[in-house]
Amino acid sequence: MNHLNQPPQDSLFAALRPFFRIDQRRFTVLVALILAIIQQRSVVLNNLKTVIALPGSQETRYQRLLRFVQFLLPEAMYLKFALHMLGTDELTLILDRTNWKLGTKDVNILMLSAVWKGFSLPLMWRFLPHGGSSAQHIRKELMADFLRHCPHVRIDGLLADREFIGQDWFTFLSEHGIVPCIRLRSDTKMDGLPVHVFAKKMQVGEIRVWHSPMVVYGVRLRVLALKVSKTEMLYLAYQGRADQNLRKYALRWQCENLHAALKTRGFDLEATGLTQAERVSTLLMVIAISFIWCLQTGAVLLLEGSVETRKAMRQKAHGYASKSLFRLGLDELRDLLSHPSPENWSRLARLVPRFEG
Repeated sequence: MNHLNQPPQDSLFAALRPFFRIDQRRFTVLVALILAIIQQRSVVLNNLKTVIALPGSQETRYQRLLRFVQFLLPEAMYLKFALHMLGTDELTLILDRTNWKLGTKDVNILMLSAVWKGFSLPLMWRFLPHGGSSAQHIRKELMADFLRHCPHVRIDGLLADREFIGQDWFTFLSEHGIVPCIRLRSDTKMDGLPVHVFAKKMQVGEIRVWHSPMVVYGVRLRVLALKVSKTEMLYLAYQGRADQNLRKYALRWQCENLHAALKTRGFDLEATGLTQAERVSTLLMVIAISFIWCLQTGAVLLLEGSVETRKAMRQKAHGYASKSLFRLGLDELRDLLSHPSPENWSRLARLVPRFEG
């Protein structure tokens, strides 16, 4: 291996090793794969075999990558790493689903993430054996696993879209002290009647709040209605104050930023070609680590405040910056990895230890 490749690999190795206590050979592939995915902005193993810093021929490297993705990385190890990066024991959680088609095959992922730096940080996920919405029992199993792994975490609330409803699910959240901030469908029954019956003749921008708790899916919750546009209504089930929960629910959009970073605007997960759950899950975990490093690097660049960074983060007419924090970090790491020099490797080595807090 070229000695110029050694410093970043060694630095990343040292930073991640306390979290991922797996076989040395597998861990070596994990570190090399993170660097290759960021450099290439791709998760297609057949493409990564030409750049990944592993010994042997292209075919040898490719076979090693295929063997690696067949190995299911321990969920608890990744979760420990992710919680360390969040740096807090109080989390606002988001439950969402992302999916794509590979030919006629559905790849459908139920994902639990936490609000973080304008995106959401992926925590745990489950592959659904079908297209479409998740069953209530799968959501309960996912959340129960999270609570089992993280008994010390305080959950400030759970944000979810109108897909994530149902009496068993709402009862589970209530029994475990998890405060929902969940959008309702217009036909959701509220004290026995569809919620839309209570929200007629509203003007665009108008908010209607029921100050007394209503029975929603067997649980007493507060409900509000917001006329978003002429054709769209938002019905929200929550606890606490209406204004605070509307602001909190707006954070749910951060999971869409995460999905964009994992897919076409970032690492192009949809192009992987893999469909078996365990293989995609391992690759998704590697991408999640890469995503976290990029976002952390973007935060460092923002603090450094160079002229180039300030220009990239300048707000455009549409209200958004030219680059997201994630893309800022991704471009910086790709540039450093793609242009080997002592200065670039030194810079990269200084960015890697950010994992250690």
